[in-house]
Amino acid sequence: MQAWHSSTCFFTASAEVWRAMAKKSDNSFDGAFIQGMSAYIEARQSRYDQIVIGSRMVIRHSAELITALHNSDYDKAEEIRLKLKDEAARLMKDDSGFEYNAMQAYQEYSEAMLFWGVKKKGRLPDYKEIGVSIEPYLLGLMDLVGELRREVTEALNGRDVRRAESYFELIKKIYDYTRPVRVSDAILPGFRRKQDVARIQVENAGLEILNYKTFSKLDK
Repeated sequence: MQAWHSSTCFFTASAEVWRAMAKKSDNSFDGAFIQGMSAYIEARQSRYDQIVIGSRMVIRHSAELITALHNSDYDKAEEIRLKLKDEAARLMKDDSGFEYNAMQAYQEYSEAMLFWGVKKKGRLPDYKEIGVSIEPYLLGLMDLVGELRREVTEALNGRDVRRAESYFELIKKIYDYTRPVRVSDAILPGFRRKQDVARIQVENAGLEILNYKTFSKLDK
């Protein structure tokens, strides 16, 4: 009976201690620091939303620039390019802490500006000229292979074998120079898969040119 009484006293005392601690904690806790953290998170959410909107604009206008270049509509391409550069610059200015979320936009931007360099200047601008970091530049460079592959087909459709071969040589150089780059997806997401796709594009473009030459001889 004495033991039971002692236990009861212990639990009663413990409950009183916890009530006292809780009362003291309630009196000293005004939630200001939680409100401060909430404001910080809400501000980051707002910035993230702006990054998403900006990224979508860059991606959309990158696609429009590529389409204009394929169509050889250089006046429209230049108009889009200037707008695209401004949009990309704004995105880069505001992306601190959200670089990963903007990566797709920078990759598409790199591809479009690389294609513009090839079509307008006959060369590949480097990543510093475009104003991006190395990672999206390399990813965009690999995607450029698909656009050049399309140019090979368009050139052959126009019976311009020399132009087709010029694009084919550029495709081969891009693949050959990037082939030794072997990194994990953590460093360059999707790069190895893009290398595999580029290899197939090289093989198909070479075969298409060969077939064209072969059938052209047979037609003579």
